[in-house]
Amino acid sequence: MAWMAPVVTEGIDSPVSEIGQWVATALTWGLAAVVAVWVITVARRERSIWPLCVAVSGTLACLMEPLFDHVYGLWFLEEGQWNLYTTFGSSQPIWVPAAYLTFYGGATVFIARYLQRHPSMRSVWRMYAFIVVMAIAAEMTYVSILGVYTYQDSQPFVVFGYPIFLGFTNAMSALVSGIIVFRVVPLLKGVEYLSLIPIVPMAFAAGLFGTGILYLSVRHGIEDPPMLLVHVAALTVVVGIAGTVALLGKLLVVPLQKLEGPKPGGAHLRQPDHGMV
Repeated sequence: MAWMAPVVTEGIDSPVSEIGQWVATALTWGLAAVVAVWVITVARRERSIWPLCVAVSGTLACLMEPLFDHVYGLWFLEEGQWNLYTTFGSSQPIWVPAAYLTFYGGATVFIARYLQRHPSMRSVWRMYAFIVVMAIAAEMTYVSILGVYTYQDSQPFVVFGYPIFLGFTNAMSALVSGIIVFRVVPLLKGVEYLSLIPIVPMAFAAGLFGTGILYLSVRHGIEDPPMLLVHVAALTVVVGIAGTVALLGKLLVVPLQKLEGPKPGGAHLRQPDHGMV
């Protein structure tokens, strides 16, 4: 019987910062605890499980992190790492699930609720810009200040150790998930809310492996590609994501803005509401 060999990621390892690891673990799980309390509060206030399902969805997306690490060149320093598990040759530290709960689960809930109150393209782009800045700042902190992981090989658009174009891809996952949840939740009830659980992992894959396919093809299909080509390929990721955000905004957000505008006699049209306020 033949066994499939595991995918191996070759990384240049070094000792993880002991202080950085303590700070990363405490900070990430602390933020996750705050987000979890907030999500539970929202669920109780709305008497609906949809925020809990979205939080679970965001947390489960962490299972895709090792594949991202493998294809984009992220390396969690293994020597001295407090390891949770290893897949695709990437050793995951114990704080990764907390980061996904906070950034993908919590942000998706926040975006969905924000768009319900402010359904407009301006809101979409405002949320996207905010999450991009937050993602870039967070990753620069973990890479350059805490020293718990690195981006290896020749990366494009590196600032303080972080390829900043990836901030746009990380933001897309939360934003796209938030837009979909915003439109879908009012149409669901009861056990149907469980169908929200796959949304964040799917959006994560769409952003990182869908819009990123040209960049990944250059990165993994050409030996020692010219850095100019790598930079151009990285820009296709950003452009593809911008197009996706604009498309989803026009399809799923703008129609609600038009429906909920002032009507003759003061009447307003609203989408069905089974739990989101």
